[in-house]
Amino acid sequence: MPSLSMLALWGGYIAFMIYLTRKGRGHDAVLSGPVKFSVQALAYVATYISSVALVGFGGLSHKYGMQVLAVAAGVAWLGTWAVYAKLAWPTRQWQQKLGVRTPAQLLAYGHNAPGLRRFFGAIFALLLAVYASAVIKGAAIMMVDIIPVELNTLVWIVAVLVGLTVYIGGMRGVLYTEAMQGAVMLVGIVMLTAAVLAKVGGPVEGMRALAALPPDSFANQGFLSLSSGDQGMFIISLVLVTSISVWSQPQMIQRHFALADKNAAMRSAPLAMLVASILLGGVFFSSALSRVFIPTIESADKLVPHLVAMLLPEVGRQLFILAIVSASLSTATALYHIAVAAMVEDIPGKQTGRGTWLMGIIACVVIAGGSAGLKGALISMVHVTSWTLIAASSFVPYLMLVVWGKQSSRGAWCSAIGGSICCMAWYLLAYPQTALVVPVLGSLGAKIPPFVVGVGASALCWGAQAVLMPERVKEEEEVTEGAV
Repeated sequence: MPSLSMLALWGGYIAFMIYLTRKGRGHDAVLSGPVKFSVQALAYVATYISSVALVGFGGLSHKYGMQVLAVAAGVAWLGTWAVYAKLAWPTRQWQQKLGVRTPAQLLAYGHNAPGLRRFFGAIFALLLAVYASAVIKGAAIMMVDIIPVELNTLVWIVAVLVGLTVYIGGMRGVLYTEAMQGAVMLVGIVMLTAAVLAKVGGPVEGMRALAALPPDSFANQGFLSLSSGDQGMFIISLVLVTSISVWSQPQMIQRHFALADKNAAMRSAPLAMLVASILLGGVFFSSALSRVFIPTIESADKLVPHLVAMLLPEVGRQLFILAIVSASLSTATALYHIAVAAMVEDIPGKQTGRGTWLMGIIACVVIAGGSAGLKGALISMVHVTSWTLIAASSFVPYLMLVVWGKQSSRGAWCSAIGGSICCMAWYLLAYPQTALVVPVLGSLGAKIPPFVVGVGASALCWGAQAVLMPERVKEEEEVTEGAV
């Protein structure tokens, strides 16, 4: 039977979430309008960091040691600082110049290739709606011990709850709820980190004890150093996928559309970096130190829940569960929003109304909730690889537009299609973890991350078309405006 304090905690959380959702009512469902830099920063990080990163990568830190902190550093510097310093405000300027409403429209009309809108819309709608299923299932798993409902039913409840948030509040409501959820995540992670540090006698003593442990096959240079060989390459590939592929993720690009001015972008950067560093740095650091008093674990995904149960009092456990649920919900609302916008605006090519927005929400709930109950190689692959597949198609066209101001219809088409095909082929034929047949390149397939293959192929396709099929460079004033 839930205690009164537990009911008050969850009841207050839900009530405040409803209040913030309603702040988006009356605003455009797809565009939010400018928001304060603090809301921008917290929402960006909450969208970026999901429960998979906090719980799953926390378990990897126990296995690989402090070298996983390179992932946290990559997120803070490459995935956050570099984005706000070099990409966020130029993206906002292009969005205003073109009069577009979604990332798919930005890429298509920015390159004078209207047909690309449907191409990117289809990719974003499918991959992000299915990826959302993994996120909402993670939230349901964390809630199942609190709410006396069967897991599959709870998955559908969460799927509908996220859908209602996106429908009622639109983009503005989503940003406000994500900011609140980011703050809750901070509280939970700080509590767990403090508990682990107290258990090991502080950071210095904990590091000494960790350094004294003998190396193993995962941390073959010790638990304080980057591993050599394949293990070290695995960590580097994680840094690339988690910190660079995020640059062209549509759910992140859409947040740049809410910037008020360039000053807001620069003010958001340090706050977002600080929050990201505390969240990931805290989880990774404490999870690595936990090896001092938890030598082995049954599964990497079970480490963080085990630490919470071992070290935190009941109130602390509930706060941490709330933090993990917040991480899931904040990511899920962002994924829903982009997937629905792709379904009802990008693919049909017309501005949505409340009725079509609702139909898109229902479709996304059905896809996400239904996918969460499925098992199979294809669904699992989409869960794991969606960021990489999206980056393979959008990374080069996005950077060419917002960083270098290069506009090319042929280049955008060639790089988007070439990168997508090569990345998918690598996953299906060469990458051991996802290959449907015996990997054609043997062990070499595991050494080259699919992100590198996809983005590299996309860049080569852009360059090849520029050499073989040069097109006239259009003057800036000829850029297509008024996308919808």
